[in-house]
Amino acid sequence: MSLDAVRNEIQKIDEAIIDLVIERQMLAVRIAQLKQERGLPIRDEEQRRVVLDRAIAHAAGREIDPVAIQEIFEILIGMNEEQQQEYISPKKGIRG
Repeated sequence: MSLDAVRNEIQKIDEAIIDLVIERQMLAVRIAQLKQERGLPIRDEEQRRVVLDRAIAHAAGREIDPVAIQEIFEILIGMNEEQQQEYISPKKGIRG
């Protein structure tokens, strides 16, 4: 397989990752709706730990660096929390 062919395969994977992140963000809005209905806070330390522990364990079982996976998932969780916050308290536009 040529270098360009391998790079094209990586590009396809990158695009799939982005699509999955978008799907995860859309689910964050649904979570925000449910949290708002129940009067729950955006940040849930227990759930954060569950998600991180699950990702780390899965990474360890797949022989990929669990520390790097933890960092990626911390970013994903942060993105979801931001998405939820935006849903619950949308920023107001500046009027001139």
